[in-house]
This record gives sequence, C-alpha cells and structure tokens, in this order.
Amino acid sequence: MKSPTNKFLGPPLAVQARDGASAQALPPELDDEFQDLPPRTGQRISTRLLWHAFRRYWWQALLLWGFGTLALMVLAYYKVKPTYDAVAAVKVEQAEDSIFTGRGRSGGDFTEFKETQVSRVTSPTILAAALAEHPELNNLPSLKGTDDAEAEVRQRLQVQIVPKTNLIRVAMSSTSPVEATAIVNAVVDAFVKVSKATTSKEIDERIASLKLDLGRRKEDVDKKRKEIHRLREKLGSADTTIVKDRSVVTLDQYRRYTEELVASEIQLMTAQGKLEQLRSEKSLPGRQQNAQAIYEAKAEMFRNQPRAQQIQDRMELAEAKLDAATRRSKSPSDPARVAAKKEIEAQEKKWADLWAQLEPRMNQIVLNGGPGDETTDRAVAEAELQTVGLEMRVKSLNSKINEMNVNNQSQGSDVLSLQFAHEDYQRALRLVDTVESNVNQLEFEARSPIARISREFPAKPSNKPNSNNRLRIIVLAPFLMGALVMGLLFLVETRAGRVVDPDDLPARLRLQVIGVVPPLPPLALLRPGSGPGSGGALARRDEARAQRRLDEFVQSLDHLRVALCARPDPWGRDRHCVLITSACGSEGKTTLAAQLAERCVNAGLVTLLIDADLRNPTLSRMLDASERPGLINVLRGEVAPEDAMIVVGDAGGFHFLSAGTPRIDPSRLLQGEQLGKLLAQARESFDMIIVDAPPVLPVPDALTIGRWTDGAVLAVRYDTSRFPLVERANRRLSHVGVPVIGVVVNGVRSAVSSYGYGYGYQSYGGPAAYGDPVPPESSVVES
Repeated sequence: MKSPTNKFLGPPLAVQARDGASAQALPPELDDEFQDLPPRTGQRISTRLLWHAFRRYWWQALLLWGFGTLALMVLAYYKVKPTYDAVAAVKVEQAEDSIFTGRGRSGGDFTEFKETQVSRVTSPTILAAALAEHPELNNLPSLKGTDDAEAEVRQRLQVQIVPKTNLIRVAMSSTSPVEATAIVNAVVDAFVKVSKATTSKEIDERIASLKLDLGRRKEDVDKKRKEIHRLREKLGSADTTIVKDRSVVTLDQYRRYTEELVASEIQLMTAQGKLEQLRSEKSLPGRQQNAQAIYEAKAEMFRNQPRAQQIQDRMELAEAKLDAATRRSKSPSDPARVAAKKEIEAQEKKWADLWAQLEPRMNQIVLNGGPGDETTDRAVAEAELQTVGLEMRVKSLNSKINEMNVNNQSQGSDVLSLQFAHEDYQRALRLVDTVESNVNQLEFEARSPIARISREFPAKPSNKPNSNNRLRIIVLAPFLMGALVMGLLFLVETRAGRVVDPDDLPARLRLQVIGVVPPLPPLALLRPGSGPGSGGALARRDEARAQRRLDEFVQSLDHLRVALCARPDPWGRDRHCVLITSACGSEGKTTLAAQLAERCVNAGLVTLLIDADLRNPTLSRMLDASERPGLINVLRGEVAPEDAMIVVGDAGGFHFLSAGTPRIDPSRLLQGEQLGKLLAQARESFDMIIVDAPPVLPVPDALTIGRWTDGAVLAVRYDTSRFPLVERANRRLSHVGVPVIGVVVNGVRSAVSSYGYGYGYQSYGGPAAYGDPVPPESSVVES
C-alpha cells in the first residue's frame, strides 16, 4: 500500500484548458452499450410502481376506496333497478294457396311469410294502432317523457320466430313488470286485430272486383260465340280446314300472341292482388299525423325531385350573381343586379308552379302511407312498377292481335277470320275459367283465411327479474373502485416521475447504472447487547438482520469502487479523479462520497476526499472539520494543500480536504486554474480522488469543477429523485463537456431491485471487519 508523502510528489502536470478540455468522453465500450437501446420517455407499467404509489399514499387511497365504494353502492341501489321480462306469443298457422302470391304457403314460402309478420309487428301501422287503442300507455313512466312513443316502443320490443315452430315471440324488458306486460299485450292485440281486418277487407274487395271482371269476360265470350256462328253461316258448306300456306304461318303467330296474352293477363291479376293488399295495409287507421309532419314529409319529397333540385341550383346561382353585383355596385338600377333579381323571380315562380303540380300526388302518398313508413312505400312502389309493366305487356299483345285482325279483314279471308275467332273464343274461355277459379278461391279463403294469426298466450307480470344489475354492481363495486384508485395512483406516480426502478434509468437517461446502494443499517443494532431487548432471541435476530444489511451495503460500495476503477484515467494511468454530484439536494451524494472513500482505502487505494460543496459543506460538518482550513484556503493561496489535509480513521484511513473557511461565493474562486493545478498535483500522490460537489441544478459549481475530473457520478435517491430533474442534470453536464460515468441509486433494498446483493455469503466478522461506517468514532488525525 502506498503512503502519501508530506509534499506532492513531482512537479504538477500541465493543466489543460479551462474550457473543459480535460473532460473525457464516455469510453467506446460504455457508449456502445446503448446503441441498440430504444429511448423511452415514460415509466414502465409495473406492479412495483403501483406498490410504491400505494405505499406512499396508502391512507389517502384507502379513504378514497372506502368512500368511493360506498357512493357507488348507494348510487347502484337507487339508480340501477332490476329488469323484468314480459313475453307473449302469436301463432301463425299455415293455410292453403293464395292468389295474392301465386304460390303455396309451404316450405320456404311460409318461412318468408313468417319473417314478414315479424317485421310487421314493429311496423308504424301496428304500433300506432296499439297506442291509439290503448291511450293509457302514453302515461307509463317509460313513455310519458318521450317525444316519439312509437320509436321508444320499437326500440325496446324484441320480436323473433321461435325455432322449429309457428310461434312468434314478442318480449320486452322493463324495470316495471306491469309496464312491460301492458305494452306487449297492446302490441300483440293490435297486430292480431289488424292482420284479421286486413285479410277480411282485402278479400271482400277483391271478390267484388273479380266478379265485375268475370261479368265483363262472360259478355265477351258470348260476343265471340256469336261471331263464330255468323262466320260459319257466311261460309256455308266451305271447308274451313283448308288454308293457304301463308295463312298457316299467320295463324301460328296469332296463336302464340294469344297464349302470351293469356299468361300475361293471369300474371296481371296476381300483381293487382298484391298491390291492392299493400294499399289496404297503408290505408288502415292508426298513424296519427299532424299538419307539420305532413308538410315536412311533402317538403322532403319535393326537394328530392330532380326538377326541384335543378330549380334550386339555378336559384342559388342567381343569388350568388346578385351578391357579387351588389358588392360591385351600390346602385339598384345596375343591369347586373336587375338581371339577377329577374332570374330569381323566374325560378321562384317555377318552384311554385312545380309545387302546385306535384302537391296532389304528394298528398296522396303522404296521407296513404304516412311519413316514416318507408318499408311499405317501397313495397307499394315495386308492386306498382310490376303492375304497370304487365299492363303495358297486355296492351302491346292486344295491339298486335287487333292489327292482325284488321289485316285479315282487309284481305277478305273469311276462313282465317273464323280461325282467329276460334282462338279468341278459347282465350276468353280460359280467362273466364281463371277468374271463376280465383273467385271461388277467395270465397273459400273468406271462410278459411290464408293464414290464421292468433294470440297463443298473453304476457303476464313476472315477479322474478331476468337480470339484476343492481346486485352485480354492488358486488363488483369494491373491485371497480379498487381498479379506479390504482389507476389514479399510477397516474399520480407517473406524473411525479420518481425513480422507483433502477432498470428504468438506462432506457430514459442512456446512462449505465454502475451502483445500487442499499440503506445503511442502524449502527446500534450491529453491537451486541446495545439493541432493544438485548440478550434475547429477538435481539439476536435483529442483530443478524442488521449484519446482512451491512454486508449488502459494503458489497454494493465495493461493486461501485470496482466499476470506477475499471478503466485508466485520461493519462493512461490507474489514477482516478471522480466527481460525486446529484440533480438536487438530499439525494445522498455526500454520504456516498464518504462511504466510497472508506471502501477505497480498505481496498488498498491511497484516497483523497475533497469537500467541494463550498456553499453547504455538509461533508466537513459530518467529519468535524468545518472550522479547519481547507479547499477555499488552498485555492486562495493561504495554505499549502498538504497542510490543509487530515487523515480520517485509524492508521491507513483516507485523506480529507475540507471546504475551508470563511464561507464566500465560490464562483470566481472555482473558475480559475488553481483547482485544476491542485487536482493534477494530487493525481501524482493518490490512487483515487473523490470530489463531493454541490448539486447540478441549484448552482453551477459542479459544472465548473467537473471539467478537471475524469467524469461525474450522479447520485439518485430511490423513490425520491425525479426522472425529469435527473435528465436535466445529465443534459447540463453533457452540455459543458463533463462526461457522466454512470448513475448510483441510493437507498434501494435488495428485494426491490434486480441489482440486489443478498447472495447469502457469510460475513467475514462483525462491523470491525469492515471498519466502522463513516462518520467514524475514531479520532480525526491531521496530515
């Protein structure tokens, strides 16, 4: 072990430039460690962070959790009520074929029919009829305050087909079982009643219409029979089977037109039946309309007309021209303004004329279907298009048949006329048979409807709720509030930015954590017979626990010492000058510097500890050297460095240079070259120089002192230091060219961090084996 002399050995080395040229950059191996490390600006979500937040605010969290849970339970009890289901069923029985669809109610057709009935249950016609027949429903709590009772009922009703049955299930959930039952039964009754009324009315009207048509067709059959008789008498004994080749071709074409005409007329009858059915549904009473609703529906329909849109576009263009002309000229007689006004008046007149032209048709549509019944209107429109298309087809075929009759009469072919008459007669007979069959079918359906719709069973009030969210929320309230409180704690802790995990520092600061130091155990527990309950098993257990904590503390300092001595100084020697600082005060830098100096001496390194915190010399007070000459006196030339140093500890302790006296503003004193010369000379005599500097953020002293050292070690207090402040201190040191060797986290228990040192190695003796931690009880020996 080297022994320092009373004088610094050798002449001082050349002091490098004051601008910090002596500051060495991070070694390549340390800088490469962070090349692949992605920068991170926030803290990781971890149970450790939540635990520290809860430990810090545990009583506030418990109060908030208790009162919040109670409030949530009370709110759930009064605001969340159990819901009850009211269920009714409608039976749709399958019946015979119907002329309204032209096909049977079997298989997929009947399934489609049932799906149609499901849609009709919540149609505006049924709901309006239910509310009209049961006005007391409007006074129910769920419907009393609504602007549109129909929309509210439609939204809450649940209608579906019961699988593999002919039943339609109508259900509703409500906090009142009586309310739900009343609404469901009213809707079901209206649906059954409207369905029966629709079927009976449309069949009666259709029978009457078909009977009139049947009478006209029978008269047509009689006329054609008389025409055939007249032609037979005219031809006499002529052979009516002998026809020229050209006439055979004409007769075949005539027969083809006749067959197509019969098929088209039958299709037209079916389409007319569908159309009348849909129109009868729209004409049923139930939807209440007021003048404002009718006007809005007509206005919307009118605006959607292409001609109305064209007029509106021209009017907007004319108004834009008028505005432009008004800005250019203030004179009312300006030609451009006059022309624009005339154009606006002309378009307004066209708008009014078009409204007057379309209003009768719009009234018919709105009053029949009512605004909002879009499904029925669409079905009616499709049926009308189909009917119009078939009517045009029938008209076209009749026109072609009449044209062939006229051409035959002009050629005077009585034989061909007789053949045409036979074809017309056969066509008329087939149509008469079809109409008679439809009349018979409708009369049968009048006695036996196409689909028997009846209520299978009504809804009854239920005493058992189908879902009780109140109880569920009350049970889950503690867990929900606990999650909310933990989330709030995490937000508060994240915003605070405390260092609670050393593993977060490399990612956020891009600096290596070179040391994690646990808290120093109380020295009283390390001396046998000095703790509470001395002599008992409890005292021995506390002493053993304190000994383990001391082992961890010493091992962590030895790790830090090895990390600092792992590379040579800027001159290539195993001499080191390290600055110990922190972002703010009370982060353990002074204690760290003193304890590190003691461990360096214990490892055989000749160590010098300098208290460079000239504004607040805590280290000098800790070592009872606050009234001695020190660094201030040396820099001012009042005393030699070797005369100001003292040895702390027993033989072989570290050398200490206090802050000195008197207390002055150190800005100018530290800015000179005297400090650089002092440290350069000290390198010749000491293996390790530890400089305890002020915090970086409050004062600039550490930035000035750091230029003459190998680098700075940032001390961080576990669960106290803030990430933003540590980051700011790191940036300031880097900005002035002071390399930050790494970060040391103070006060970390071994169970908290992955850097823990409780490896289970036995100690090498009591506290005396390590030497008493600083401040020592041994005397302070002058150098």
